[in-house]
Amino acid sequence: MSSSDHGRLRRVGARGVLFALAAWVLAACTVQPLYGPAAGGGHVKSELTRIQVEPVKDRVGQQVRNTVIFEMTGGSAIQNPIYKMKLTVTSREVGLGLTSTDASPVYQIQVAATYEVTRVDTGAQVIRRTARGSASYSRSNQAFANSRAKIDAENRAAEMVGNDIATRVAAAIARGS
Repeated sequence: MSSSDHGRLRRVGARGVLFALAAWVLAACTVQPLYGPAAGGGHVKSELTRIQVEPVKDRVGQQVRNTVIFEMTGGSAIQNPIYKMKLTVTSREVGLGLTSTDASPVYQIQVAATYEVTRVDTGAQVIRRTARGSASYSRSNQAFANSRAKIDAENRAAEMVGNDIATRVAAAIARGS
């Protein structure tokens, strides 16, 4: 056996020890699916279908609300709510950059939603946070195209915020907050 064979054996042995150590450490992890059965026997998905989302006032808020409801229920009806969600949604339009004629050809829609989930029976707060999202669009010299582009950007930002809310609420319920 040459000296290079001893070095190779040591490297292989060290890799084996590192692999075994990594397997042992990872065996202690308690990763579980967010929407699968919880360790305590509960089921997050069934809990999400029991959250009543209060109505909102404007179109962008309604888009956020619709996304949240669909993400949590999959389109099924809410029956026997045990949680209540209050949503407050704001949106604004911000001009990005200027042209030589001092007009802003690119705009950004910024949507922020403050939400609070409470238990109906006790009023205990499960989660209270603010989710934010944005989407940009370009303006042209056509009024209808500008209007439609703005609505599309609002919808994209609202969907982003709604998805974020649904994910955070699911995580809070999975934790048992």
